[in-house]
Amino acid sequence: MDLKLMNYKTISTWLAIVALLITFSCKQATDLKAFTEANYSLQGIENLQLNGINVTDKRTPFDFKTAEGDSLLNAFTTNKLNATTTLFLHVEMPEPEVTRIMQVTNLEWQLLVDGHETLMGTVQKPLDLKNGLNKLPLSSTVTLAEVEGLQNYEGFSTLTTLIAKGRDVRNRLTFRIKPTIKTPVGNVTLPDYITVGQPAGS
Repeated sequence: MDLKLMNYKTISTWLAIVALLITFSCKQATDLKAFTEANYSLQGIENLQLNGINVTDKRTPFDFKTAEGDSLLNAFTTNKLNATTTLFLHVEMPEPEVTRIMQVTNLEWQLLVDGHETLMGTVQKPLDLKNGLNKLPLSSTVTLAEVEGLQNYEGFSTLTTLIAKGRDVRNRLTFRIKPTIKTPVGNVTLPDYITVGQPAGS
């Protein structure tokens, strides 16, 4: 084969690969921007379990068996608490007609009570997000947020007191997420937390 012809084909192949990577990277950048600017709303939670104990229907401390309460309290104070649940998260994209799928490799979350960080955790199992309703089976660590190096028991106490009184606490809670997104050049963590809103009419 002619050396010049071979070099031309090699160069053409590399140029085609580079052009494909640039196009793919541009789409990833556009998708990342769209997911960053999207509106997120929590539609519901099903089968919430803490260390294997179903707490979905628990409303007061008296709903727990003594052994369950002791086990959860010990796990909580030693930062060995893990939650599993199915989260229904609605994603409203700026351009809903464009198909976009984003793989989240790591998801940090925070629960704020009256504006104060109270609970936090990390989901490490990959998740796929798309426009519209996402049904997400999650497993996450659960820890108390810290204030000046000390665990924020005050915020947690406020949360449990409100729940024990049977009050609607949604207007006093803020749920925030910070996803790490998979891209062709590596994982990218969003610089700021995204606030997850409540469904309209909640």
